Amino acid sequence: MGYEERFKKYLSGELKGEEKEAIEEDMERLEVLLAFMDKKLDEGILEGEAYGKPQTEERQRTRPEGSLGKAVSRAVNRKLRRYAAITGAAVLVLVLMLVFSLSPVLDMIYYNPAKTQEVLDEVSDSAVVYQPFQLSLAVYMELFCGEKGFSAANIREEGYGRYTIDVYTHINGEVTHHLLDLVRNHLYRQDPSWNVSDIPGNAFTHYYKGDLGCSIAPQEAEKRLEKLPETFRVRAALSFSELKDIEELSKFMDKYEAQYLYVPIEIQSAGFAGYWGFTPKAAGYVSTDLYSKEEYPYLDLFQYEGEGSYPPDVLTQHVTSMLRFMLAEENKKFLEIFDSSVPGENVADPLKYEEALKYVEENGVNGYGVVVSASKEQLLAMLKDSSIDGVYMFDSTLDLN
Repeated sequence: MGYEERFKKYLSGELKGEEKEAIEEDMERLEVLLAFMDKKLDEGILEGEAYGKPQTEERQRTRPEGSLGKAVSRAVNRKLRRYAAITGAAVLVLVLMLVFSLSPVLDMIYYNPAKTQEVLDEVSDSAVVYQPFQLSLAVYMELFCGEKGFSAANIREEGYGRYTIDVYTHINGEVTHHLLDLVRNHLYRQDPSWNVSDIPGNAFTHYYKGDLGCSIAPQEAEKRLEKLPETFRVRAALSFSELKDIEELSKFMDKYEAQYLYVPIEIQSAGFAGYWGFTPKAAGYVSTDLYSKEEYPYLDLFQYEGEGSYPPDVLTQHVTSMLRFMLAEENKKFLEIFDSSVPGENVADPLKYEEALKYVEENGVNGYGVVVSASKEQLLAMLKDSSIDGVYMFDSTLDLN
């Protein structure tokens, strides 16, 4: 590792041990040399080329008139030139230091969603570049609005502390864009519903029954589906008559074919009115190298190497890992900005995640419905299940596959 790379690591705080001490010794030597040079320049300010030694009264009388002023002028000019050279060198050093250190320093002040992390791929023996923000965003979006589809972001840097973020979600090849502007830790939302579920708050009969809910009876949904062409897929929220634990949820999903987008789960978290849930399917990209698999098992379901559907215990660990991950120190700034509990201010609310985690650890993962993207035939089969209590169909798309 070259000196320049070691110096960069010193500025970023990564350098440790003897290498760190060596850099600090170099800086101490530079300080001593600069102080010595400054002292020598000060000693020579009244010394001219013709008057290098202390002047006697005789020499003062015999020296040509005005020669002392000229000597002083020459000495001052000489010192100014030397100061100019030193100043130029110092400015050059400062510029180089700023180039290498300004970005890390600003990253400590302003959240940088474009920050990258290199991870060595042991199989190919090559470095893979990731953006940690992408993992935080994916976990956050899955928890609260997984039915939008898998999420990622395109990030454009506009200058230090300024970023344009295009959060996009995709289902079956259909992409929806949600634009955000991040300016020095302040989030401007061109799309205020970017992190809000598309499902109405009264879509599931678990919370709203009778005239209060917007779901319809399975028999009524069957009648409406009969009129729909076979070539359409429907995105629908299906309510269970009673909570299903993770084993019952797994059996239900194994029994009926469909694309399961989201499973809303029972959570008791004070002051939070939105949905909590998970997506029972691996995301469209692999991020398992970005986290500790021991600390957050199955945070990314790609970590599962078994055959067939995910076992109940894997899905349970997936949910608890997501909740613990959002409470991690590295996500503190992310939550302050993107999940602020105070409008217009950056205030994280870890309490809601702590309460949700505590509830799941004590009661397990219990779902009160599923959100699916299904064909007409698949959805009709699911509606015949006796545990389905209500249906909310919120959009349909032409399926040409």
